[in-house]
Amino acid sequence: IIPVAAAVIGRGGKVLLTSRPVSKPPLGWEFPGGKVEPGENFSAALRRELFEELGVDSVPADRIYKVVTRNAEREIRLHFIRTQLAPGAQIVPKEGQEFRWVELSGEAPAELLAPDRPVWNFLTNFGRP
Repeated sequence: IIPVAAAVIGRGGKVLLTSRPVSKPPLGWEFPGGKVEPGENFSAALRRELFEELGVDSVPADRIYKVVTRNAEREIRLHFIRTQLAPGAQIVPKEGQEFRWVELSGEAPAELLAPDRPVWNFLTNFGRP
């Protein structure tokens, strides 16, 4: 079982999405975040991952959604956490990925990875970040 923390960061009706680095398939777009290391809680893991991947400090708040995916080798538990960027934070991708702010309305972007689609649908129907 692999626990993962993913940030739901909103700004002006948009959410932050990042592309997966070429070295980390599957390719596509996702809510940023990463694996929770042993001994870390979700907030600490998310702050670490956002700093390592995007060079920003952040303030994780509450868990708003959970998705469990499975394949032949493992189960991944994605915990989506409402998060704010620290005041003045400037995103600087550190792993060759891209980022974009995407209008949170209607259908999910075609490139959004399957495990992230349920939280997109939840956010567009029931609550904004």
